[in-house]
Amino acid sequence: MQTKQYLGYLGLAPFALTLALDYTDVKLFTQSPAQIFIFYSAIILSFVSGTLWRQQSSNVNTKRQLLSNLFSLLAFASLLCSHQVAIIVLATSYSALLGCEYFFDRNAPNCRDYLIMRFHLTALVILIHIIAFLLW
Repeated sequence: MQTKQYLGYLGLAPFALTLALDYTDVKLFTQSPAQIFIFYSAIILSFVSGTLWRQQSSNVNTKRQLLSNLFSLLAFASLLCSHQVAIIVLATSYSALLGCEYFFDRNAPNCRDYLIMRFHLTALVILIHIIAFLLW
């Protein structure tokens, strides 16, 4: 497994940790586990949306950059919503971001392994968001 794969799957740990914290009375920095989950999810969505900023033709690159910024703004907006609305916005955004990556990179032979990993990670992240939605 490559470093990017390790880091990708390791990035799931804070999601799982915040779900586990819900079963304790522990608060981190006076924040509830649900709020920490949403903070982390918004940060990761913004980070992952940066993958759209790959060099392509200028027309495609402009679309990628605009979409990347849109996802970052959605992540920020989720911080201003109730927990349940934020979780829905974030989970939907992860799914849409993956769709954008597939759309732009589906024919790039060097992106196949990356897209497979992104599919697995996104599926797990969305599953964790569904659990969080049901929990909170």
